[in-house]
Amino acid sequence: MNPRDTLWLGLKGMSARRLRTALTVLSVMIGVAAIVALLSITTGVSNSISQSLSRIGPTTLFVTPAQGTIFTDADVAEIESFPNVSSVVPILRFSATGSISGTSESVSVIGIDNSSLNGTIGGINLYSGSMFNDSSGPTALVGYDAAFPNTGQTVPSVTLNEPMYLSTTRSGGSPQEITVLPVGILNSYGTALFISPDSSIFVPLKEAESMLNKYSYNVLIVKATNTSTVAALDTLLTNVYGSRASVLSVQQLTSTVSSIIGSISLLLAGIASISLIVAGISILSIMMVSVSERVHEIGILKSIGFRQRDVMLLFLSEALIIGIIGGALGSVVGASASYVIPSVFSGAGGSPPTGSAGPSGQVQTVSAPVGGVPPSGGRQGFFVSGESSPAARSFSGSGGLPSYTPEISPAVIGLAILLAVIVSIIASLYPAWKASRIDPIKALRAE
Repeated sequence: MNPRDTLWLGLKGMSARRLRTALTVLSVMIGVAAIVALLSITTGVSNSISQSLSRIGPTTLFVTPAQGTIFTDADVAEIESFPNVSSVVPILRFSATGSISGTSESVSVIGIDNSSLNGTIGGINLYSGSMFNDSSGPTALVGYDAAFPNTGQTVPSVTLNEPMYLSTTRSGGSPQEITVLPVGILNSYGTALFISPDSSIFVPLKEAESMLNKYSYNVLIVKATNTSTVAALDTLLTNVYGSRASVLSVQQLTSTVSSIIGSISLLLAGIASISLIVAGISILSIMMVSVSERVHEIGILKSIGFRQRDVMLLFLSEALIIGIIGGALGSVVGASASYVIPSVFSGAGGSPPTGSAGPSGQVQTVSAPVGGVPPSGGRQGFFVSGESSPAARSFSGSGGLPSYTPEISPAVIGLAILLAVIVSIIASLYPAWKASRIDPIKALRAE
């Protein structure tokens, strides 16, 4: 019997048992969907992190002081004198809170020199306005999430060249309200490590020092001369500062992230494959029942000339069709789920109300400062307060799930469908063999 007739008879047999066939296809579809969705998500996250790290540059090292340690201009000068050092960028970063209707949210205020910002965040990409100037007074560059706090918002909450009011705690514990002038808004950068442009407010380094009355730094970005000298410079900085500072290179982080994401991908793929194993057991069970119900039909087929091989191929063709349909549907469902799942989890906290900070920790434009005392003249602006530990966060992002696009690879879809077909056929081998061994005379006598 030719393959075309075998597939036609297989489809006919499946159509006669539609509900059973649909449930079998569903079990295969769930397993394939889980594999495609989980691998697409982990691949998307990995690619997003890799792109973020590549923007920073492979020769970059981040040095953060331990608790109770500070960096001064003397440290900057000393590191600049080290071999294999191209440049050193001092940063004063502190955590701030925005008080809106009695609730507080975090934001990063980052003091950095104008000339250093471009290399620190991987290029200046402005939505509107211009870059701040170190010598033009208390000017500020606002991240995209801070300027557009609400999803779907088309008009920024920040008005350029109008005062923005920051409330912070100076060194010594005294509160201080400072006025800065936003001159630019950054475009969205997405996932970011160490420094998140989207949820940060950038101000000139000298202005940040004045805000806190603190003339030291809590982050140093060190650039090596080339990629081959990064490891040696990492070792030198670690030996010099010992336990007084933490040194982390982009090369090291990239390697670590790739290793972790790879392990997670294998783990998730293994967990998802359990669904396919369950589907295989389901197919085995259903095929065994199908063989027992179709004994008389098998006897008729053999009586009209079907050989054992033909009967076996007939049942295997049904398994093949189930695997292909279940794999194809599962790929579509898994690809869709890879986009839906992040939205569900990122929206679990609900949408931020107007005038409050969003889930990513950004501060929005409000009309009352910390303490609830409205500024004179009905001024509007950002109100932030507080300072983080000197060992400020090495990793910085928008909060919640990282921003990424799922990577739906044709290779992953093809592999998932192939696994579905293989599992379906393997699960059907024994029932098909058993059906092919049925005695036609006894089968014709069966009711």
